[in-house]
Amino acid sequence: MKRALSSFSLILFCLLPCTVPGASQMPLNASERTVPAQDLAQAASLMEQGDTDEAHAIYARLAARYPDNDDLALARARAALAAGYAVEALPVYDRLTAKRPDNADLRLEAARAHLVMGNEDEAMRLGHETLAEYEKQRFQVHGAVRAGMLYDSNANQGPASSTISLGDWDGVRLPDAKRKDSLGAYAGANLDLGYRLSATSPWWLVGDVQGLWRGYGNNELRKIDSREWQWGRAGAGVRYLDGQDLVDLRVKAEVFDYELMTNVTALGVELRYIHAVTPWLHLISDTTLEQRTYTKSGYHNGAFCHTGGYARFFFGDDGHEFLIGAGFVGASAKWRDYGYDGWEGLARFSFKLPYGFTLSPQVSFTQEFYQGPATALETRKRQDDRLRIGADLSYAINESWSIEASYYYTDNSSTCKLYKYDQHLVSLGLAWKF
Repeated sequence: MKRALSSFSLILFCLLPCTVPGASQMPLNASERTVPAQDLAQAASLMEQGDTDEAHAIYARLAARYPDNDDLALARARAALAAGYAVEALPVYDRLTAKRPDNADLRLEAARAHLVMGNEDEAMRLGHETLAEYEKQRFQVHGAVRAGMLYDSNANQGPASSTISLGDWDGVRLPDAKRKDSLGAYAGANLDLGYRLSATSPWWLVGDVQGLWRGYGNNELRKIDSREWQWGRAGAGVRYLDGQDLVDLRVKAEVFDYELMTNVTALGVELRYIHAVTPWLHLISDTTLEQRTYTKSGYHNGAFCHTGGYARFFFGDDGHEFLIGAGFVGASAKWRDYGYDGWEGLARFSFKLPYGFTLSPQVSFTQEFYQGPATALETRKRQDDRLRIGADLSYAINESWSIEASYYYTDNSSTCKLYKYDQHLVSLGLAWKF
């Protein structure tokens, strides 16, 4: 029996650094963000330097000021355990694991604390529960199904008039180009899959399937094959995930289709990297490279790329979010004039409001600089400046069902009058998440 206990003790000590990398950054709740950042940074720096006694003293002082802060309590317990005060750390771990029984990483830390205190039976119990939880969580499935109604003030993204000026040509009449408003409906679904390569591995196989349909009631849109459209995608790849970093690499295929007659397909790769600098600050980079094919306009065929960098801040006890960043966009085309490069900026909030409401306002601005004029009647190279502003509002009926509403305004200013338009889009629907 002693040999079995000793072997299990060795497993626990070996597993902990593998399963909880960067553990000092692993948040339990949002309340740590209310603690003075300078004190937290100093304590974290002391821990990294091995001055565990001084770090413990700072964490203990802060914990006395913020007794309801679970993240701070956990940091204090870690410092106490590292400094040799396991008697102080143990009741904190017991309280936190009882409060958060689904946190397997936390339970494994508690097992180590019990092991240090010589409570090998309790350490074995927690360790076995943790390994069983890791094994159970190896395959994960998440998704959502949603549907609703909408109003679109410019369903075809057309100019305000059918008569426009193109270059030196005035009074050019394009009868079907004028903006068309319509009521409509939408339906969509997404499915995300993940499979962990082993119970404690940071590597995952991941995949996703998504689809969206939108239909309009205005029959005039049928003349230009725009009364309904469909979009779908499928992706698969690998993910690395530990306590501070996430790297996700996927190959993907997408199709965007109008009336099942005109479509654009895209095949490419996506790379996302997220680094948790602190519990309240994440740095994000996104890169997409794909080849696009147009069924009815082969001159647009070519490569498209997007790369951007963003910072995500968490603040407040309820875990509000703020995301800001910018990126580069570019596309080549078989007909050089249709290629472009440009940039975009984005800012988005997410506020957790009382009674289950979440409000997410956002604003973005994009500039696209084309390689040539938009039409044969013009000589000036096309440039589009697009402003988009709006908000999403959701109400959680329960853990699975929610009501969703949104409003977005788009103003696309272009050197070519054919592509100058504005649009108001309002939607209201119901979502089921699993």
